[in-house]
Amino acid sequence: MSSLVIADGVPFLPDIAPDPARNRAAIGIREGTIVAIGDLADVRDAVGPGVEEIDAAGGLVTPGFVDAHVHLGVGAVDALRCDLAGAASLDEIDARIRRFASAHPDDWVVGGGWDPTLFPGDGPRATHLDVLVGDRPALLLDADHHAAWASSAALALAGIDARTADPSDGRIERDATGAPTGTLRDGAVQAVARLLPEPPTEDIARGILRLSRQLLAAGITGWQEAALGAYGGFPDFSDAYLHLLRNGDLAGRATGALWVPRDLTEDGVDAFVADTVARAAELTAAGLPSGTAKLMLDGIVETRTAHLLEPYCGFDDRGRSYFPAALATRLVAALNAAGIVVHVHAIGNAAVRDALDAFAAVPDAVRRAVRNHIAHIQLIDADDVPRFAALGVTANAQPFWACATALARQSTLPLIGPERRHELYVFGSLARSGAALAMGSDWPVSTFDPWQGIHVAVTRRPPGEPDAEPLGPEESLPLGDAIDAYTRGSATLLGVGTGLLRVGERADLAVADRDPFAGPAEALHETRTAITVLGGATIAS
Repeated sequence: MSSLVIADGVPFLPDIAPDPARNRAAIGIREGTIVAIGDLADVRDAVGPGVEEIDAAGGLVTPGFVDAHVHLGVGAVDALRCDLAGAASLDEIDARIRRFASAHPDDWVVGGGWDPTLFPGDGPRATHLDVLVGDRPALLLDADHHAAWASSAALALAGIDARTADPSDGRIERDATGAPTGTLRDGAVQAVARLLPEPPTEDIARGILRLSRQLLAAGITGWQEAALGAYGGFPDFSDAYLHLLRNGDLAGRATGALWVPRDLTEDGVDAFVADTVARAAELTAAGLPSGTAKLMLDGIVETRTAHLLEPYCGFDDRGRSYFPAALATRLVAALNAAGIVVHVHAIGNAAVRDALDAFAAVPDAVRRAVRNHIAHIQLIDADDVPRFAALGVTANAQPFWACATALARQSTLPLIGPERRHELYVFGSLARSGAALAMGSDWPVSTFDPWQGIHVAVTRRPPGEPDAEPLGPEESLPLGDAIDAYTRGSATLLGVGTGLLRVGERADLAVADRDPFAGPAEALHETRTAITVLGGATIAS
């Protein structure tokens, strides 16, 4: 492996705000390890001959970013289907569906990515989709992958009609007569999704490989595939990752979280834990560390499936709890006792509390031997904020969401009301309470570019909207803290290194095209990764 010198960079040190006037330095790498940081001449001497040299031109050099919650498999499968992501109007959605249906005349029309703000609050209609696809079965997931638009033929194949009861973990939207309209929420999607044809493993693997290279180009050197297991119309992506690993194709430090099926019962806990331990060992031995279980406790606010402590504004319901508290508590304890980390999806404040209660029931020594975390944490009651640090539970944040987007203004904020606004994405409160922070994107729900998420974590405004009202500015993070969470915080959580820039550490680095500390916060989103270094090897963006 060749040696590398990064000259004229601004090394990121978590506890020292870089000062371009005094903190520029060179970084020397040999055999994939950082061997020197300091004066250029001294670093060259430390590295020795055969040196490749990169001019960072005053750009910030950070440890590689680590995405603690991403869905490359979902993105890979989405790319094989009818892509509605980014469609800005109903006419554009219609045109894309027609084109895809014409180009794929056999059987199902499958895809997704539609923007829920383009449809009424209760979602799109099967009758509309029938005009586009005829009598063919069709299922199109929304951009959040928490709702789906089904054709009449798909509903009929799934046996969904006015007599069909809502599942415990979802909802069938209905008209005034009780007949299904064509929009399915969360667990209700599965009734149709289970009928979908499964894409070939090789095609999914090619998509994951393409996307992993895009992550690397963005400065992301490690990530967690946030759900390995068949769910929501997607297959288990484990086989695709194993395909890449067997062929030696996968670059980047991938880890996985094994899906907890939502039909699990207390009688099945022991068998599930045993199977999880066996699968984790198999995947880890193959090169995909997967000693984590993904437990989805609720849905999302926008579909009223997030579990809240108090009812939604204008509705007499508090959302959905996907697992009874007793089951979640028993499962978490059994997984932790077996050495398995638990990664919880919790959006609503009641789901967050249920997760913390389950972790609190685990003996302290057992719980602290693993790295449990709660992802998304959109709403947290003030009484629960200090419990993260007290229980050693990491807050796995998706910072790009912490601003008043069009969806938030149209759906989220009206549903929670002004009295709960202060509970939204309380990153600052968590940090001040001593909680460990990690960060991720939840891509393809939102961009995986770390600098876009960091921008929102710091400004609480959408990128490119400097005059927008910040969403809870008191919960913003200092720039250094946000970068630290996206590097050291996530790396430590996933066990893919220390996420620190220091001598003796593995050389997973990201070189930015500027020093964002030297510019205004409003311009943070303009920062780009110029070069990524993975184990000492350079990857251009």
